[in-house]
Amino acid sequence: GQSHLIEAAALVVREVPDVRFVIVGDGELHDALERQIKDHHLERHVFLMGFRTDALELTKGFDIFAMSSVSEGMCTALVDAMAASKSAVCTTVGGIPEVMLDGRTGYLVPPRDDRAMADKLVVLLKDEALRTRMGEAALRRAREMFTVERMVEGTAAVYARLAATARRTP
Repeated sequence: GQSHLIEAAALVVREVPDVRFVIVGDGELHDALERQIKDHHLERHVFLMGFRTDALELTKGFDIFAMSSVSEGMCTALVDAMAASKSAVCTTVGGIPEVMLDGRTGYLVPPRDDRAMADKLVVLLKDEALRTRMGEAALRRAREMFTVERMVEGTAAVYARLAATARRTP
């Protein structure tokens, strides 16, 4: 979904000319994304960082986290961003809606909806107080829902339910 973030970036730049987008990760789409950036004249606004072992450290320096996925699982990158107190704009795919609370820790938008993503990014970019409130709510949610302890408790509960079901089945 990175191409959709670049399309959204082209819209955001019109309203927030000094914005910068950093795309972390690498893959077979790199050359196509680079061309898309050039086609939209976004070379000063969108940066492809490639694979980074310090992605979490980079995230800590961002104002906003964006996830433009068209397919996603649990999205641990989003959990990391929340733990770094970042508000976010993410698509409603996979496990993202279970992680994020729309309007509280950030905004959820439909996948492939470049305009909706751009609009929500602009809202957060223009309202630092809102960004801060949502980032604080994201941190609270990460601490409440996505700790190692919660994961272990949840896994143990699943095993306990399976064991109870197995005992009842003849």
